[in-house]
Amino acid sequence: MTLLTSLLAFAVAIGVLVTVHEYGHYLAARAMGVKVLRFSVGFGRPLLSRRIGRDRTEFVVAALPLGGYVKMLDEREGDVAPEELDRAFNNKGLKARTFIVSAGPLANFLFAIVAYGAMFMIGVGGVRPVVGDITADSPAAVAGLERGEEILAVDGRAVRDWEQTNLRLLDHAVRGDTVPVLVRDRDGREVERTLDLRDRQAILGQGQFLEQVGLAPYRPALVPRIGQVESASPAAAAGLEPGDRVLAVDGDAIDDWNDWVRRIQASPEREQVVQVERGDQTVELRVKPEAIATNGETIGRIGAGVDPDQPAAREMAVLVRQGPVEALVSGAARTWDVSILTVGILWRMVTGEASVKNISGPVTIAEFAGTTAVIGISAFLGFLALVSVSLGIINLLPIPLLDGGHLLYYAVEAVKGSPVSERAQIIGQQFGILAIAGLMLLALYNDLTRLFG
Repeated sequence: MTLLTSLLAFAVAIGVLVTVHEYGHYLAARAMGVKVLRFSVGFGRPLLSRRIGRDRTEFVVAALPLGGYVKMLDEREGDVAPEELDRAFNNKGLKARTFIVSAGPLANFLFAIVAYGAMFMIGVGGVRPVVGDITADSPAAVAGLERGEEILAVDGRAVRDWEQTNLRLLDHAVRGDTVPVLVRDRDGREVERTLDLRDRQAILGQGQFLEQVGLAPYRPALVPRIGQVESASPAAAAGLEPGDRVLAVDGDAIDDWNDWVRRIQASPEREQVVQVERGDQTVELRVKPEAIATNGETIGRIGAGVDPDQPAAREMAVLVRQGPVEALVSGAARTWDVSILTVGILWRMVTGEASVKNISGPVTIAEFAGTTAVIGISAFLGFLALVSVSLGIINLLPIPLLDGGHLLYYAVEAVKGSPVSERAQIIGQQFGILAIAGLMLLALYNDLTRLFG
């Protein structure tokens, strides 16, 4: 069921984002007077097809849903009737062609702003950035951060939860500089610490970013009472119900939810005997955690969440919710931050200062799609926005076959005053195919490495 959820969420995400990207090209082509012959979501054999509009444009859903394209009238791809020569893409001016090609990535960035804005309007649940365990001799330890301190601001910008904190710190890690971090210590005083993030190769290497910095979020002691059970999960199959209080696992007493989580994660595919308190009865159940891959290791998961209606949980939870205008402004700011961060990480990979293991492929994306879909609409919108930004940036890379490759040709044309020769474009296409194939294989290799360790 988890696999099915991930596949469905992945299909929805790719379908939405590809449609947005190609619709940007479509609208720009129409605006520039170019005739559009086909609008396809997916490649290969058409599954659904319909002709619409005065130009009888064919709208297609194809069999392979890993991309899409907009086919325009073009003399380089077939005969064009004399009366339609002025509607051919190749006969449009440099500015018009540049606008049409740029419109796809631009649509992805605009979609990210809207998706992030909707996320902030719905409300983003998070956890207060209270510091937990500190790794010895790590940048966090050297900075003097201590367990129990709450992070209030990073480089003068206020943060309310761990997601904002992680994004701000990662931005400075990509730049490779030191960053002031304002905290409230356990005595209630506001103190500024200086976090040294200049060692990019170590901090941006393999593994979770916060772990590389030496930080771990604080996890309060919670009563091991179940608040929710996912349908068709190992917890549901075992008969666990909301309200059950976990008493023991394999005969060992459980007093804290985090202890039980650790036991579950350490036991993928190994059945456990769980005693729970249900009303005035003690019930014995058998739970077999499913194995999932995360951060290069395999852990167990049963699909049960803690009861959030207890003081320690309520104290750590935050909800960021904004009005329409403020949400769109925040959406634009988040899109900008994520874009700059993504470009920075890509550049660090090129220079060798960040690991190429940070590149994720379809398996990892599908896993995150399924996870966020289960969490709720707000989390899924955030996921869509993040992937939309990545799609926009990747398409702007100066690699032939991508939008960025065409824009590179147009830049050369603007300088030399004439189009790039057909021979140069053919050579560029061959290079582009190799580059894209290599990138896809690397991403798939990283996925399989994470999946199988």
